[in-house]
Amino acid sequence: MSLSTEAKVGTVSVIGLVLLAFMIVHLGGFSFGDKGYPVYAVFNQVGGLKAGNAVRYAGVDIGRVEGISVVPEGVKVQLMINPGVQIPAGCRFVIGTDGLLGEKFVDIVPPRSNSGVIAPHAVVRGEDPQGLDTLVANADKVLLDVQKLVQALNDILGDEKVKAALKESALNTKEITARLSEFSAALARMAVNNEADVNALVQNLSAMSGNLRDIAGRVDKLIAGIENNGQTAADIREMLHNLKITSARVERMAAALEGVAADPETAQNIKDTLRNARDATAKANKMLARFEQVNIRAGFEVTANTDTGRRRSDADLRINTSPADFAVIGVSNIGEKSKMTVQAGKGTEEFAGRAGIVYGKPGVGVDTQLGRSLSLSVDAYDPNDLRIKLRTQYKIAPDTFIVGQTDSLNKEAERNTYIGIRREF
Repeated sequence: MSLSTEAKVGTVSVIGLVLLAFMIVHLGGFSFGDKGYPVYAVFNQVGGLKAGNAVRYAGVDIGRVEGISVVPEGVKVQLMINPGVQIPAGCRFVIGTDGLLGEKFVDIVPPRSNSGVIAPHAVVRGEDPQGLDTLVANADKVLLDVQKLVQALNDILGDEKVKAALKESALNTKEITARLSEFSAALARMAVNNEADVNALVQNLSAMSGNLRDIAGRVDKLIAGIENNGQTAADIREMLHNLKITSARVERMAAALEGVAADPETAQNIKDTLRNARDATAKANKMLARFEQVNIRAGFEVTANTDTGRRRSDADLRINTSPADFAVIGVSNIGEKSKMTVQAGKGTEEFAGRAGIVYGKPGVGVDTQLGRSLSLSVDAYDPNDLRIKLRTQYKIAPDTFIVGQTDSLNKEAERNTYIGIRREF
């Protein structure tokens, strides 16, 4: 069956009208079914938001702006939410922009926790948009503050007195640096000129430490032979105490007889007895005081190099002759190029200074307590090639410590760090 020309033209026209109607309905957002449900958001200002703009939840389009109206509370925006979409209660409603100058949209930010959903026709409060105007205003405030800061710096640095003071400080710094260089050179010359004396001193100290070690060993054997629980020391204290009491009693007895003795020879004997008793009491007091003040504490530690894993053992002996005076004798790296440390010091647990031999070189050091369990020590030694040693130790149990030590801290190529355990006896 053939169609006439009029029929063909009519068919094409009808098809075109149907396609045109479909495009109008599709592109215009018309819907003949369920349109969804409305939610109303009230803003103080909407910053150019228009009807037809998108509504997004977590970046996903879920509806569009149906209408905008002015109300006493601000600007009321009607949001048409797509069917089947549920918005959690507690969401934030913010007006966003696609890019810096793009189209506006309503961005719904999800809450941290879900406590229900927003019912249809609910009214929520929106947040004001942070647009370009706000950014420009904030930038103006920042620039104004920067200008004030620059002006203040100009006022300070532009003052002639300040300029003169800065120049004088620079000159003083240069002069101090030159003097420090001269002082370092003088120390180096002194170390070179007295190197033989220093070596002899080190040898003498080494020999002295060996003698002390032998004496300490003999004393340990003597105490172990008598009694191993420290009874010998207690006996010595008791002996000195008894001597003191006995001398005091003799003195009191002689004083009582002094007034009744008629014979000159007897009286003279009593006076001699009094003098001897007083001397014995004084000596006993002095010996007892010295014995009570002397305190010897030994320490032993095993550490490992954090880079190479090589282990080493160190031992030391601290002798306190008074609450503020002490001496330290130590041996580092026992069995492998052992180095001797012999120093005399003065101070308290909070802060103390030391001077003597460090690793076989002349040096000084300081110790300080940073807390109930943490302490810090710094040593500077070897004037010919100055080296800095930094050491910390942390008490983890009675007489037990974690130690960390860095040798040659000021020389990167020779720097070594050791970490390990220390035990004191």
